[in-house]
Order: sequence, then C-alpha cells, then structure tokens
Amino acid sequence: MKTFPDVAIHMLRLARTHRSIALCTTEMVGEFARLTTQAMRDGNQAVVQSHLKFMSGLLRVADEKTREYIDVYYVEELFFGLTLKQKKTAWSWLPANLKQLYVAMWGELE
Repeated sequence: MKTFPDVAIHMLRLARTHRSIALCTTEMVGEFARLTTQAMRDGNQAVVQSHLKFMSGLLRVADEKTREYIDVYYVEELFFGLTLKQKKTAWSWLPANLKQLYVAMWGELE
C-alpha cells in the first residue's frame, strides 16, 4: 500500500468486505487492473507506468501461482472498456513481459 497510496482505500474496502485480505486476493488484483485501466482512460501516463512497472517487476520474479494471478486477474482485465485510440496509446506503455501475456490471451492489439 505504501507504493500506491491512491489504491489503498480500494484494497481496504475489499478486505473489510471479506473480513480478510487473504480471502480477497483475486478481487484485489482485479481491482488494481481496473485502476490501471482507469488511469489509461484518463491518460494518466505516470500512474499507468508506475502500475505496469510494478506488475512487470513482480512477474519477473513470480512463482507459478503469482504468475497465474498476474496473467488472469491483472493482464486479462487491462484495456476493458477503452476506445481503440486509448488502447493504442496505453499499449505503447506496456512492458514486453505483460504484452506477451496479453497477446497470449487476446491476440495482438488491432
């Protein structure tokens, strides 16, 4: 939470709903993806790149389970609801290892 104080309120709300952080991990990762996508929608490159840099770094050292969470609950959620123009702009900010996961699921960005 120290890394992304703007995200903390969202994560704490999920933890309270489930009465445990451990029970809402998938929702937290999905929420982080939604917040990244919202920053893409807003054109907030600094926020987007900080989120993507964090997830890319985590992916580089991830064990199998963490990699699965990043793939399924983060990368697959990115770009949802964005216009093609917003997607193309944000695509250029995506690190190669996250792009690779996205393309494996959804194919190349049109």
